[in-house]
Amino acid sequence: MHATASNGSSSACVRREGERVWIEGVRGFHPGEYASSVHGCAAVVAEFLGSSLSYDDLVGYDGFVFRTGVHKEMCPSAGHPCCGYPCVGRSAGMLPWRARVFEAAPWSEPKADRAAFEAEACAAIKASIDRGFPVQYGGEEDGLIVGYADGGRRWLCLHPYHKQGRETFWHDEVKGFAGGAWPWSIVVWGDWVSAEQRPALAEALVASLRQAVDMWGTEKRGDYWCGEAAYGHWLDWLRGVEAGTVANPRGGMQGNGWCYDVLCHSRAIAGRWLARQAETCDGEAREQLLAAADHYRRMAEELIVGYGCPWSLALGPGQFDQWTPQLRQEEIRRLEAAREHDRSAIAAIGKALAAMGQ
Repeated sequence: MHATASNGSSSACVRREGERVWIEGVRGFHPGEYASSVHGCAAVVAEFLGSSLSYDDLVGYDGFVFRTGVHKEMCPSAGHPCCGYPCVGRSAGMLPWRARVFEAAPWSEPKADRAAFEAEACAAIKASIDRGFPVQYGGEEDGLIVGYADGGRRWLCLHPYHKQGRETFWHDEVKGFAGGAWPWSIVVWGDWVSAEQRPALAEALVASLRQAVDMWGTEKRGDYWCGEAAYGHWLDWLRGVEAGTVANPRGGMQGNGWCYDVLCHSRAIAGRWLARQAETCDGEAREQLLAAADHYRRMAEELIVGYGCPWSLALGPGQFDQWTPQLRQEEIRRLEAAREHDRSAIAAIGKALAAMGQ
């Protein structure tokens, strides 16, 4: 974390070399560190600018740590908080800077003057970098703009899907998730927001817990199965692969792997985050949150025990020949046990909400 002024300004970290301007010291991250690139980028900005909110807090308050979401065709998008049941938005309002969003997703309303829109966005990016604030951008996955050239029209970036977030690159020199095309959204963090103007942590916790319960009982959002129903669809797919009734099992392996990886990632965070949140509560609410946290902790441990990483059990499509019935049966067994932990955790969360008068 860099030393910053009370409003988060970090202009002392800005470096200039000819027309190139960049913020020094912004770290990248890889998908294995932060499954949600949306929250990962916000966490890096928060850490760099001196906010106490961590990645765990962001995915916790947004309910992402409690979500189980499985696409009907096993699309590998389990790590994105906007896919299926949305788990994004609440945490952004808890950060101490107001977000200005330049939206240009393929499904959004066309701009009346696209050139003026892009010029305004580029000017905002330039101003943000000049004051030492990284800028978040994204399409299918999010990254960070940490510098510019050509008066703000070229962007120096970090992205988890470009060399695992280890190296900066020019946005117009790459393709895929990291760059090439104009982003679906650009988030510029601006004016300071005082603590009094932000949601209270206790209120945000209650909202997150309510969301956890609602997600578990929601059957489907769009093309994504949710909560308990997601487990049912996922297990049916794995059993279908075993029975030979799935037409293209290789096509779903990437999605299966991501679902498993994100489940391990999310519940490990849920266990430690909820245990910390429990200490802000009293009596029965505290005890029930600690019980839920323990289920999540044990669930995460049991999902991964004996394997180096989740992908050692839920193999990717490049290892189709090594994806044995034994591996699939073991994944089925672990998912069935995980579902029981999830059921018990949600029941405890429901009791905690009742004890809170919610």
